Amino acid sequence: MAISLPNIKLPEISFLKSKEAIAVDLGSSSIKVVQLKQTAGKYSLVKWGVIPISDGAAELSPQDKKSISAARLGEFLAREKILTKNIVGSVSGNQVIVRYVRFPKLSREELNKTIQFEAEPYIPFDIRDVNLGFHIIGEVVEEGQKKMETILVAAKKDVAQTRLDVFDELNLRPVVIDVDVFALQNAYELNCDPAVTETAVLVNIGASVTNLAIVENNIPKVVRDVFISGNSFTKAIQRNLACDMKTAEEMKYKHTLLVTAEEKEKTLSNNQKEAIQFSSAVVPVARDLLSEIHKSIDFYISQNPERTVNKIYITGGSSYLKNLNKYLELELKIPVEIFNPLKNIAGGENVPANLASFLSIAIGLAVRFENDVPKK
Repeated sequence: MAISLPNIKLPEISFLKSKEAIAVDLGSSSIKVVQLKQTAGKYSLVKWGVIPISDGAAELSPQDKKSISAARLGEFLAREKILTKNIVGSVSGNQVIVRYVRFPKLSREELNKTIQFEAEPYIPFDIRDVNLGFHIIGEVVEEGQKKMETILVAAKKDVAQTRLDVFDELNLRPVVIDVDVFALQNAYELNCDPAVTETAVLVNIGASVTNLAIVENNIPKVVRDVFISGNSFTKAIQRNLACDMKTAEEMKYKHTLLVTAEEKEKTLSNNQKEAIQFSSAVVPVARDLLSEIHKSIDFYISQNPERTVNKIYITGGSSYLKNLNKYLELELKIPVEIFNPLKNIAGGENVPANLASFLSIAIGLAVRFENDVPKK
């Protein structure tokens, strides 16, 4: 799905204008970089990287995070001999608003010209402080009038500017600024079986934000960012086991969320006190995440009682918390699978499975290129 924030003032560097670009997902704890090549409709992996920007031992200030991000990204690009300066990036969080809106029937060009006026009633920020983007889903008839069902996106300008500052420091040229949750959908579309019709819940558990989308026949019906995330698990471990953040982060992938009575009894009988403490610490966070997913599914079904959800895909760094998929599946009674964003990409099999899960947003960004928004 192509949706961008076209009102962002991207730098114009004429001699660098080409369709070749690399995707950069600037996260709060790591940077994910992906470069894909498309040949005869198939994608292959050219470059990839997961670059830490924090060891978790201390909270970074925004300025420190920006400086470290630019330095680490620059080192990676130089080391990997990546020459293109074209970048695809994205935004997410509580200063990014997504609304489903029915606008009067207009051409894409007409809506581009009037979007600020049309969007103002739906945006809780000063319209002068946001960048706007939209995607037309299709036409509907409402009270006898033809209208366009549209996904409207508004992002506070300073959110996007934080990303642009990092790229600007490296003399990189952003050609698309997308939204994380739609990049997640792109990655899903790239890797799903076109012969299978399903309604899927996509859950990307990032360090500070979890992106959630419900996709029906490749159309997003519900999109949200929630703040029960990887850091929520890490901080709960830190508090309950009285350790520092770095140790808590390591424990997150060492121990298991105990789900069944048998697992709990076995751990108790083996007197694995740390493992028991760990599970007790992460269960409330897993329950909060479950509640957010449940709330989204309930909202989706409330729009049409005949709707159903076929599968849930979890991805992002914390999707590899052992047994999290099992816990969600038992509670929601819906199959839950750890999503592999490299499943249909040649060369993706060479990326370790636990690292592949970090790359979902970057994979979804890597299929974007300059001026690729569909004409409608």
